[in-house]
Amino acid sequence: MSDDWNDYADGWDGNSDVRTYAARAFAALDAYAGITGGGWQDKRVLDFGCGTGLLSDKLAPHVRDVAAVDTSDRMIAVLQEKALPNVQALHLDILDSSGQGAGEGLSGFDLICASSVCGFLPDYKSAVAALAGRLNSGGLFVQWDWLAPEEGGSGLTEQQVRDALRDADLGSIRVEHAFTMEAGGQAMPVLMGSGVRAAE
Repeated sequence: MSDDWNDYADGWDGNSDVRTYAARAFAALDAYAGITGGGWQDKRVLDFGCGTGLLSDKLAPHVRDVAAVDTSDRMIAVLQEKALPNVQALHLDILDSSGQGAGEGLSGFDLICASSVCGFLPDYKSAVAALAGRLNSGGLFVQWDWLAPEEGGSGLTEQQVRDALRDADLGSIRVEHAFTMEAGGQAMPVLMGSGVRAAE
């Protein structure tokens, strides 16, 4: 992903649309996985492409710990300033396969979230497969992205999400319309895709 995200970091949390997106994503996740129901206190979470940690902040009180990773050093700096007690903010490219040791030890997660990230990745399918490999058996991968009406548009189609989750060997795949955002008088639907890593 481009480091241009640095340009947005300082005003990110002040954007009401950004905050609303994070709140609605968390609500959709909670409705699906029962995050606030008390069964997640010993679970480990990876917030992939965490930005300034708006989703991490909502997850943290309900889980053991959150590894929040982003390639934007400015976004991570904003998150670090929040000093969330069980959130580890990491500036790194966890998908870097060049042998630089990026993300070493970052595995064994019970939940991996990617909020408005996957549609911006240059190789979405490979990214999902790599992330799925960091899940525990029975671990859950969940993503939220803008719904694209057709392939090549801005965002992802339902079929693209379904194919990527299937190709990553995830089971119990669900792809559904999670919520809608309004921008400039236009309705912008958001997809939620999820899958579970099979027990070994």
